[in-house]
Amino acid sequence: MNLSEEKTTARHAAIRKRDGLPEHFRMAWSDTACQKAVDWIREQGDSPIRSVMAYVPFRSELDTTLLIEWCWRTGVTVIMPRCIRSDRSMTLHVVRAWDELSPGAYGIREPHPESAERCPPAFIPDVVFVPGLAFDRHGGRLGYGGGYYDRFHDRLKRLAGESGRAMPHWIGLGFETQAVAAVPMDEHDARMHAVITEEGYRGGVQHGSDAF
Repeated sequence: MNLSEEKTTARHAAIRKRDGLPEHFRMAWSDTACQKAVDWIREQGDSPIRSVMAYVPFRSELDTTLLIEWCWRTGVTVIMPRCIRSDRSMTLHVVRAWDELSPGAYGIREPHPESAERCPPAFIPDVVFVPGLAFDRHGGRLGYGGGYYDRFHDRLKRLAGESGRAMPHWIGLGFETQAVAAVPMDEHDARMHAVITEEGYRGGVQHGSDAF
């Protein structure tokens, strides 16, 4: 089995596993994980988090509602991506309310280009919360196969290098049951700096490290 086939097999298994979680568990674990993320944001006193990039949950993904609404209440800028299917890139938008979202290229709610303010091309958020199907203990992430977040990570790395800024915190959000021994990874696949689940924060490596 080659790496592509291994990834496809792993994705199917991870989707079945996550979809099979009882809804009441997913709801409870989502809120707990979001609270853990809030706690982590609050702890960044020396380098306060002023902007958070978050995803809008789809199907059985960890629900980020609690985290997003906490950011709105406390003045943390919420950034959400809009997928550009033609080149599998993402544009970033400031979202201030749920009604600024509409179904996008894959049926997932995303910023409406006419209502959600678009960020400048060189904008770098302070933290990026990344969805995924599975995560391992070395920062590995199993995505959905589109490569959107890997391309976005490369773009941020280039922007950070040009501006002299640090890379943003790159943090996976998922359920503890999504943890696996090892995720099949290509060289270009971006690794997480940390992962937050309902069990808490796991990571804490320096930006740019290949493991945590």
